Amino acid sequence: MEDFWKRAKSFAEEAARKSQSLTAPSKIADLVAETAKKSKELAAEATKRADELKTAALKQADQIQIQGISNSISDFIPPQLSSLSITSPASTSSDSQPISDSELQKFGITDDLRDFVKGFTPSTFQNFPSPVQDEPEPSDVTTTESNVRKDLSEWQERHATLVLTTVKEIKKLRYELCPRLMKERSFWRIYFTLVSTHVAR
Repeated sequence: MEDFWKRAKSFAEEAARKSQSLTAPSKIADLVAETAKKSKELAAEATKRADELKTAALKQADQIQIQGISNSISDFIPPQLSSLSITSPASTSSDSQPISDSELQKFGITDDLRDFVKGFTPSTFQNFPSPVQDEPEPSDVTTTESNVRKDLSEWQERHATLVLTTVKEIKKLRYELCPRLMKERSFWRIYFTLVSTHVAR
């Protein structure tokens, strides 16, 4: 780019020198025409260079942004939660056992339930009546390997794990809400209240 500006400066200086030495009107007209032509060429080249720089800058910005997002997510998500990371909501760990249809049925994960929970939005949970959300949270409650709270019943715990594994929308929603907007305990209390008519133990 520096070379381009040197050439443009040199051209301008040369045009100025020529204009001082000209006296005949025809020569002045020729100089003006030549200067205009050269100016257009330089302008076209400058535009091309600018477009190339813009494209290169955008690509670099995209790479930096992707790298930054990747780094920030790995900084804030503990390794034990990586299998439930929002970066890959539909994925499960490669060494997990496949889930059988009979187990899904046993724990209420039906097509009807999936369709129902796909309709949940953050406001579905945030606008839920406050008594469920405002209950104090016990400090001694642990979580399972899949980060589902142990204050759920055994059946609820397995249902929660299965629904997080098989319905990417609820997994993403949980990631958006917990713990920034609500406690994990409130999320699951509201979830099981909402789906109570769609699951049969």
